[in-house]
Amino acid sequence: MKAISKIKAFTLTEIMVVLVISAIVAGLAFTVLGIVQNNMRTIGDNYEYRTQLQSLQTALTIDFNTFSYAEWDSRENTLKVFSPIRERVYQFYTDSIVTDVDTHILKIKDKMFYFEGKSVNSGAIDAIKLIFDKTKRSHSLFVFKHNDPTIHF
Repeated sequence: MKAISKIKAFTLTEIMVVLVISAIVAGLAFTVLGIVQNNMRTIGDNYEYRTQLQSLQTALTIDFNTFSYAEWDSRENTLKVFSPIRERVYQFYTDSIVTDVDTHILKIKDKMFYFEGKSVNSGAIDAIKLIFDKTKRSHSLFVFKHNDPTIHF
């Protein structure tokens, strides 16, 4: 008679334990992946926001110092920078600032305009302070120009 040989195999309990552990590891992996994707999206949004702020600051600084005059019109909600040859108009909306060259998607919380160190509501200006609303913190931007002593407003 031949002896019956045993077949080496896993028991049902061992297979179930492996399946449960695999399910837990896969669940954790997908949870971590979701967290990483959310963080990457937030980083991308913050980068885009900072890029918009820097782009607006650069444009305002260049325009303030390129053009001879700057005027704020509170009725039209526009900032006009101009010289005898050409002009650029910044149209302010609650969620953006638009020019003929670019659109800056930024929510504006407050705007302040100055001329020779004094706050003004309308007319000639030589400095602007913009406060933007971004979640719980406010971001601000201050741009000024040096007045030409030969130009009288």
